[in-house]
Amino acid sequence: MFQDLVDARQVTFIFTGSVIMLATVMYSAEYFTTRLERFLFPRKYVLQTALKKISKSLGAISSLRDLKEIVLMDIVSTLQVRGGAIIFQYENDTEIIDEGEIDTAEIKKMICSSTWLHHPIYTCIEITRHEEYASYLVITSNKANTLLGKEEVQWLHLITSYLEVSLENVHLIRKLTAKMQLLAAQLPDEQSAQDIQWFRKIMFELQEEERLRIAADLHDTTMQDLFFLKRRFVALLDKYAMNKEDKEHLNNIINFVEMINNSLRQSCFELNPFLLKEIGLIETVRTYLDKEAYHTPFEIEFKEEGASSIESKDLTTKRHIFRIVQELLNNAKKHSQASKVSFAMTMKDHKFCLTYEDDGVGFDSTQVPRMEIGASGMGVEQMRGRILHLNGKLEFDSRRGAGVKFVITIPIREVMSV
Repeated sequence: MFQDLVDARQVTFIFTGSVIMLATVMYSAEYFTTRLERFLFPRKYVLQTALKKISKSLGAISSLRDLKEIVLMDIVSTLQVRGGAIIFQYENDTEIIDEGEIDTAEIKKMICSSTWLHHPIYTCIEITRHEEYASYLVITSNKANTLLGKEEVQWLHLITSYLEVSLENVHLIRKLTAKMQLLAAQLPDEQSAQDIQWFRKIMFELQEEERLRIAADLHDTTMQDLFFLKRRFVALLDKYAMNKEDKEHLNNIINFVEMINNSLRQSCFELNPFLLKEIGLIETVRTYLDKEAYHTPFEIEFKEEGASSIESKDLTTKRHIFRIVQELLNNAKKHSQASKVSFAMTMKDHKFCLTYEDDGVGFDSTQVPRMEIGASGMGVEQMRGRILHLNGKLEFDSRRGAGVKFVITIPIREVMSV
């Protein structure tokens, strides 16, 4: 166009320089926009960060408890709303997992309406629906009492697309667990059960892993929070001058917090009997029964005679025996109505013998079809499974109104190590 004013070299230089300058500006704009996103678009940055965190955590979800702690708490804190809930609506039942300030009773009434997904106060999103159940996410208004913005609603829709797969996994895990428990309760006797010993082993290992996880969570979160709460109350008591009535009231609160902490410590011990490794089975059972004696309506007696050889067995075997003692005591609390319960550990003919007796209401042994622990509860069936897993044998004697006696024998030489 301007042949008389410029030559080919000038045109090439201007073109190349323009391309380089434009590319530099575009790249710099993208680079600095990404770097400064948290300052230029703070809300968008918060939502994207939360989305990345939740998406990475979804793979660890295996229960409804995880669903609340991993997803729901993050959603409520990110959106700064008063509360939220994930609803599972079955054909004849409704299950709600909630976090924060949300009225679950109102939610249950609300879902009976056909138009509740367009509620004027709550943000309601359907997560998944199929033949067995439907699931929904319900979020309240934010703390300023305003509804969520369009960007936040779009973010929630993206979250629910991730949640759909995770909720289906949780549902399948719960179904599988229920079927495994049912199968465990219907296992055959010792002679015909050798080919499914692996199943019992897996069930017990999964249970112990879950108990250890819960005990660790309680110790690292709830008990630590109670410890710091107690320290704050003590600091208040030392810092401020109070009248006698206020001091007494604050001391009562401190004592109550300490009582809760002690109760949680006992629960952690029951979930994870760490003393088995430190002081052995016999002393652990003695310690456990001594502590339980303060909270039971009956007298507890424990005797041990010549049973110390059980301490040479592996930790898993001793844990199985400890769980059997726990189940026997729990059943006594629930059903025996006894005034005295006794446990005895002895050794006879190279067999470890655990004997349980009470003077409670008992039951009619003629109504029990087999000489083994019956179907009085899933926990008792698991106890029966532990006995069979250890190649043990159970005998009992009971008459209605005359108490009950259980004798559990486990061959020491043939005891099975997991």
